[in-house]
Amino acid sequence: VLPAIDEILKQQPQLTFTSQNVFEACEEGTAVLWVADEGFVVSSGETDPFTGERTFLVWLAWAREIGQNCVVKHYSFFAQAAKDAGFKRMEVRTPIPKMERYLLSEGWDKDTVIYTREL
Repeated sequence: VLPAIDEILKQQPQLTFTSQNVFEACEEGTAVLWVADEGFVVSSGETDPFTGERTFLVWLAWAREIGQNCVVKHYSFFAQAAKDAGFKRMEVRTPIPKMERYLLSEGWDKDTVIYTREL
């Protein structure tokens, strides 16, 4: 997966982690690497500091071929894994505009959009 992570980081320079950070997070158990023939996903959990509710966060994903509906194909698996692990919701973060249209058409809700500007 290393070449794919490097590809993502090259295409999305706003990401602050390195491929080494991804490896270490998975090695330490603070993230999970999920691999399928079509690509991979890296996930972790976040806890709301006010409610204590847990969110299953997909923060890195790569597919060998774009447009193969990997989100739809593997959603049930991830939803069940997240539910079994006690997560209340799933979250995906992406700067890719096409993914917003796709996710919204597949039943996801837009919760927050984050814009940043260097000072």
